[in-house]
Amino acid sequence: MASIRDLKRQINSVRNQSRVFSALQTVSAVKFRKAEARVKKARPYADNVEEMMREVAAKTTSKTPMMVGRGEVNRVAIASLTSDRGLCGGFNSQVLRRTMRLREEKGRDALQVASGRKSVSFFRFRGVEIADEFTGHTDTPNYEDAREIGRKLTQLFEDEEADEVYLVFNRFESALTQRPVVKKLLPIADDDDGDDENNDRERDDENKSDVPFEFVNSAEEILGKLVPRYVETMVWQALLEGSTGEHGARMTAMQSATDNANELADTLTLQMNKARQAQITQELLEIVGGTEALASN
Repeated sequence: MASIRDLKRQINSVRNQSRVFSALQTVSAVKFRKAEARVKKARPYADNVEEMMREVAAKTTSKTPMMVGRGEVNRVAIASLTSDRGLCGGFNSQVLRRTMRLREEKGRDALQVASGRKSVSFFRFRGVEIADEFTGHTDTPNYEDAREIGRKLTQLFEDEEADEVYLVFNRFESALTQRPVVKKLLPIADDDDGDDENNDRERDDENKSDVPFEFVNSAEEILGKLVPRYVETMVWQALLEGSTGEHGARMTAMQSATDNANELADTLTLQMNKARQAQITQELLEIVGGTEALASN
């Protein structure tokens, strides 16, 4: 059994860790509230933009590859959005697992774009070549970060390095739940690929017009400017979802760590009290034994 001095040191160490975890939980809670407000404000706009672009792609007569695709898919590009920092439970691992599964489905030679230091280190460790990496923005992302990532993904498609572009990220549902989502960005034409909630959404056919869109100037000119903006918007929404989920996951993880540390400290305190009690009992027995020895003499 450990000595009383060792147990005291362990208890002090665990209680110090508990205070650190509690402070991290408080910081994450503040960031989480701000991020949650941002993502809830941005969702309606992003959903409407996506719905509009899907409808345009379904009805347009334009043969723009970014809208209707190239017919034959030789290689795909996958952008995985994770956090820069850890201490957030399984938040990053579920995105990375979903990415590896998608790479198996689409071909292991898929171009990999990594956002967040956790994804960069993950793919480097496994020898996966990274087409481009973006770090230092996941805590509080801004639109310029989304624009930079979106331009890279659009460029990969325009340069015919990739025939399809996918986005893998965590969709925020609650502080306890973040669901990994695969969203097909390019081409925009709707199909069965991806597993985001928009593919499962029922559409009201009676409210849809079958009249194709008419474009002032040329469709290629307008869509050439509209599609990159759509990609940036989808990336921006994904970054907001990921940031909110990260803070929620870290807040939850730090709360669990604090509770576990306090429970461990209580267990160690109980062991220390038992050790002290045993030590006192032993000392009393020695005193009694010494007294009896003296009396017998």
